[in-house]
Amino acid sequence: MNQPDDLTREFLIESHEGLDRLDQDLVALEQDPRNHDRLASVFRTIHTIKGTCGFLGFSKLEAVSHVGENLLSRLRDGDLSLDAAITTGLLGMVDAIRTILKSIETTAAEGDADYSEIIARLQTLNERPDDTAAPTALVAVPTPPAHVETPAAATPVPIPAMVPSSEDATAPATAAPAAEPEPWDGVDRRSGGVSDTSMRVDVGLVDKLMNLVGELVLARNQIVQFTATQHDTALVNASQRLNLVTSELQEGVMKTRMQPIGNVWGKFPRVVRDLAAMCGKQVRIEMIGKETDLDRTIIEAIKDPLTHIIRNSVDHGIEAPAERIARGKRAEGTIRLRAFHEGGQINIEIADDGGGISAEKVRARGLARRLITSEQSARLSDRDVIKLVFLPGFSTADKITNVSGRGVGMDVVKTNIEKIGGTVDIQSVLGAGTTLRIKIPLTLAIIPALMVSSGGERFAIPQVSLLELVRLEGAQITAGIERIGTA
Repeated sequence: MNQPDDLTREFLIESHEGLDRLDQDLVALEQDPRNHDRLASVFRTIHTIKGTCGFLGFSKLEAVSHVGENLLSRLRDGDLSLDAAITTGLLGMVDAIRTILKSIETTAAEGDADYSEIIARLQTLNERPDDTAAPTALVAVPTPPAHVETPAAATPVPIPAMVPSSEDATAPATAAPAAEPEPWDGVDRRSGGVSDTSMRVDVGLVDKLMNLVGELVLARNQIVQFTATQHDTALVNASQRLNLVTSELQEGVMKTRMQPIGNVWGKFPRVVRDLAAMCGKQVRIEMIGKETDLDRTIIEAIKDPLTHIIRNSVDHGIEAPAERIARGKRAEGTIRLRAFHEGGQINIEIADDGGGISAEKVRARGLARRLITSEQSARLSDRDVIKLVFLPGFSTADKITNVSGRGVGMDVVKTNIEKIGGTVDIQSVLGAGTTLRIKIPLTLAIIPALMVSSGGERFAIPQVSLLELVRLEGAQITAGIERIGTA
């Protein structure tokens, strides 16, 4: 049995949430047809399902939702008035969509059922004139039992297996085709469906929970330090248990804030395509490690820096097709994005196979714009010179365009990355390409630190900033520590 991919799973989750709202909204609309806000909400839900399923290639689902959207459009525009017949037809559409979604969830396909009857019924309802009295003949309303007193205005309208159209209103109800979806009885029989494995939580609530966990971690640390000097076995055991549970809680809450970096990378193929067309170049993008998770606050912080780097790679890095062919390269350039975890940090590499950066050109431009002095230029290696591209106002572009040349971009990258405790490095080989390496923390919510006491003061040094720990004992304390100056 095939399983839906991640994109389809997200679609199923959102669609099931929408269908649950539709059942409530359509029944409520039957009692209050003039509620335009509710009607607009129903239209948006069906419109979203139709648009997404078309993108995913679910043609049957698209056909059913499309004809329902047309009917809802006339209702929204006031060309039709909602009544029992239209409500029943739309609820039948909801049942058909639910049936198709169930098939997609279990088999990753829409199934073999034929929904032409539902489509024809909705088209008939859509094409009729606005006559609120006539449609009552379209709906088979069963006579309530004699012992039940049901007001006429509140008579529930069942969702029949088949609602005859105006052309065959006399056809018996048993003539429904076998492919017609069964009316939903309100019981969700999807055992362990994808929509049952996920839920939406307000971001503010998650942030508040994260802050409370941070306070709990600090309180845990104080208790652990206190119990380290105690000899009460029960107290020590309780402290150890608290330490374990708090660590697991911290890890679990941090995972709720994690998102794949692919959420940021998703827009880059379009950016590369449009910018390459504007610059008259051929560029393709490769992405490795899209599933790498990092904190949502980090995701937001790196969006703009990564966009600047991608734009620079297309505009400055990749050569024009004719120039690449003359250098023995393929006409199409490549930009490669790679993300991975290492040493408790996220590493992101952006590499292109373009012309690289000329250290001499950067040196000359830095001198011309007085960003460095002649003495500084003489001391700098070629690798250090290339890092001048991160200085504000620096640009190697010969002319200003709407893409580059104003000296704004790489300095923004460096500033924003350093704001979140990260580092950025650049390496380039003239004629072969350029690679930027970014290292950023997994999260800003809780940062592991080394506590150090000196001169009566306590300091917290982030562990990502530590290069080496040296342990000195006994006589090594006096022989292994060197003092510089008299301070």
